[in-house]
Amino acid sequence: MGWLGLDDTDSPEGGCTTWEMNLLLSHLESKGFAIVGAPRLVRLWPHAPRRTRGNAALAAEIEEGDREAELHLILGEWFSERFKHLNQLTHPDDGSTPSPTLIWSKRQFSREWYWAAVRNWVEPQERLDALREQSEVQVWTIGRIDGVVGASSAIAWPADRDWTWEATAWRAAQYIGTERRVPVDSVNAMSDKFPQTILNRDPNAFHSFIAPRTPCPVLYGIRAEDEESAGAAHEWLQRQDGVESCIAMRVHMSNQATGDHLLSDDSGVTIASVIDRKGGHASVEVFDGISHCTLVAFSEGGQVNRLLRASQPGDRLSWRGTVSPDGSIHLENLRVDDAVPRIENRPICDCGSRFRRKGRGQPLTCPSCSNQSHSHWLSTTIGDEGAWVEPPISQRRHLARPLNREPKV
Repeated sequence: MGWLGLDDTDSPEGGCTTWEMNLLLSHLESKGFAIVGAPRLVRLWPHAPRRTRGNAALAAEIEEGDREAELHLILGEWFSERFKHLNQLTHPDDGSTPSPTLIWSKRQFSREWYWAAVRNWVEPQERLDALREQSEVQVWTIGRIDGVVGASSAIAWPADRDWTWEATAWRAAQYIGTERRVPVDSVNAMSDKFPQTILNRDPNAFHSFIAPRTPCPVLYGIRAEDEESAGAAHEWLQRQDGVESCIAMRVHMSNQATGDHLLSDDSGVTIASVIDRKGGHASVEVFDGISHCTLVAFSEGGQVNRLLRASQPGDRLSWRGTVSPDGSIHLENLRVDDAVPRIENRPICDCGSRFRRKGRGQPLTCPSCSNQSHSHWLSTTIGDEGAWVEPPISQRRHLARPLNREPKV
């Protein structure tokens, strides 16, 4: 047996690596090769240059038997034919042109390759050099070599700590670029009927998240906690009135919603006032006991943005987030561990008037009934101390693990 990895076949304007891998796997199946288990849909570091929104690569395990030489020939011919148009381009590459990479390996790569690529930027040339040091590995590329990182990292994903599933359905070519016919009420009914499906709708806003907005071949992707639910939900949805028929579907094992891209939780003390940034974003400086760092909450972050904005110097916070290329931490989860008191006002007398103090060292006196009390202020804190908050479901990354979801292992 061996592994296939594929990446960098799409662009923001169209195309889809899941579709290309489906075509390749169907081609191999027609030649008598068996796919072992489910293909893998692997999301990688969300800050990577030249990424599409989901930043996904694909992998699959193949049973080649004693036909490895034949398999290599088939893979090379398929790759050359499928992407030959990219070799015929005459305009300069502006950075958005796909540069497909296909990898065959007799062995699964080290899991460290996956962890490096899901949590940080990996230099393509370094990964290509490492691939060349491996035995029984074949690499096909067109154009740049960016895709070697995704294709090899998808193969390297160990899938032994946490995973989810996605039933990916594709649409007919004549419909690509037109509005997808996937009614929200059908998606809501599907989510209710199959409770193991996850992250497919926003029940509060009556929105569906299964259909992409780009002009790609994907009709929808149904996420679930188990393989059976993903497939069954797809079959049920296809039978509903008003739902566009797909031309193909595969269920993928995926690292979506696992939080693999995040390092361990961190905590520290705010050391400055919150800075308002353009567009409603906010940032604050914190000290984690070793170094200073900047926490950033984007305007789309909902509760995360509001909680960060309410912080003051001296508050102790815990956070989860990604380290962006500029070194700041883009927050995904935030928690108040211990907030400094916020002075609000003087207390209110039993008669309903608010106490006042006549001078330094004087007790509080009610201006209405002359009742007195010792001098003190009322104070409040922010948020629910000890409770994590997260962005609304529509603004989370594909990799973000919801607060109410537990890892499988």
